[in-house]
Amino acid sequence: MFCPKCGTKNIENARFCSQCGHSHTRYQRRNQWWLTGIILTFLLMSGVFIYAFVLDKEQSNETTVAKTLQAPVEKISDSAKLEEEAKDEKEANASTPQNVPKEKSTTEQKAPSPQTSIEKDKKEIIREAQTKVYTILTEDSLGSGFLFQDNGTIVTNAHVVAGYVDVILRNEDGQEMNGKVIGISNQYDVALIEVQTLKGTSPLQIEMKESEVGTEVIALGSPQGLENTASIGYLTGLDRSFESEFQYENVYQIDAQVSPGSSGGPLLDGKTGKVIGINSALLTSDESIAFSIPMYTMTELLTNWSQSPMDENEVASTFNFYNETSAYDEYAEEEKETYDVPFDEASLANFIINFRGNYETALRNEDFGYIEDQLLYDSQAYYEMANYLDEISGQGMVFQFTLNDVTNIDMQTDQAIVSTYEVFDFMNAAGEWSVYERTKDYYVVTDEYGDYKIKHIEIYQ
Repeated sequence: MFCPKCGTKNIENARFCSQCGHSHTRYQRRNQWWLTGIILTFLLMSGVFIYAFVLDKEQSNETTVAKTLQAPVEKISDSAKLEEEAKDEKEANASTPQNVPKEKSTTEQKAPSPQTSIEKDKKEIIREAQTKVYTILTEDSLGSGFLFQDNGTIVTNAHVVAGYVDVILRNEDGQEMNGKVIGISNQYDVALIEVQTLKGTSPLQIEMKESEVGTEVIALGSPQGLENTASIGYLTGLDRSFESEFQYENVYQIDAQVSPGSSGGPLLDGKTGKVIGINSALLTSDESIAFSIPMYTMTELLTNWSQSPMDENEVASTFNFYNETSAYDEYAEEEKETYDVPFDEASLANFIINFRGNYETALRNEDFGYIEDQLLYDSQAYYEMANYLDEISGQGMVFQFTLNDVTNIDMQTDQAIVSTYEVFDFMNAAGEWSVYERTKDYYVVTDEYGDYKIKHIEIYQ
């Protein structure tokens, strides 16, 4: 071996160099410690690697065992569930008749109950109902009515058509049609009119149950001659009973606005649109209170008339007392005194309102014939009206009356002066729209037959 310091060759395993005396034992010992460290490091790293490998393998085995254990449980659970469902389905099929189809879905199962009322939008209710509400005209009165059945029968009040068999009806488009009274009562204020041209038309729906206080209602009719007017209010009272010319029993009290001309029009439920009443009377001391005959109380009577109409003689004789002296002695003197007075406020107001309705039709159709019978022949009003209608003919002018109120009636010995306040929209020949307000005085007289006639109309701008 050679000395690491001086390079002299020495004998094998010599402890010191023979030349320089350098110790060979210290060098060998240092080399041994270095080798020992390398061996210990290797063993330590090998142990860590082996431990990690074994641990990972154990975890992998545990996962495999867990999956193996869970799989049968799931399989058993699914199998049991399928068997249970099959059993339930079998039992359901056994209890269900074979000819009844299975219900496909929850949505299909839920059908609305027949007793559930479907709510509608008020605009939709009014729009649909107005096509089946009519203005009813006689020679001296104006009222309203509505389609009752698809055989062309119209319900109205008895006082609207009392004393008449043949009447005129006007729809929302201003078209007129002939009607015949086929049922009328002198006890209850109801009547039925048949209109051949309306056969096959779907009627308004009828509510056959009593409505509750607080129900929102819509009254339709032609108040003051303003056709197809709708007013909204509430049912404020039940079971109101009173007598006037007719017997009103258990009628509805309402606060929806009605006026002369509304009589006979329908009272609708504000949510369902069904007819719940027949608008019939107005409290004279408080015009905010009106009364409507419950429809469910009169349906049977109206249906009987529809199926078995009264003949013309029966209808005409029901209100003979309107034209003849009463058979009762206690009323004979009152009848005579009443006859001596040519005017009364109620009939004068109705006459002027009726005239205004006919005048609107005359303007729309450019036909003087609609108002000729209500004007005194050879009078100032007769010629002024005839000339005016002739002047506007063919120019395409439009008149839409929006307000017609009787403001005062002055009854004199030989004439009556009926004052009105009127508002209407007017479109001229150039297509320009304007709003006009008029205050008018109608000078009314009676002819040799006792009928009202207009002899002069004073217009105040």
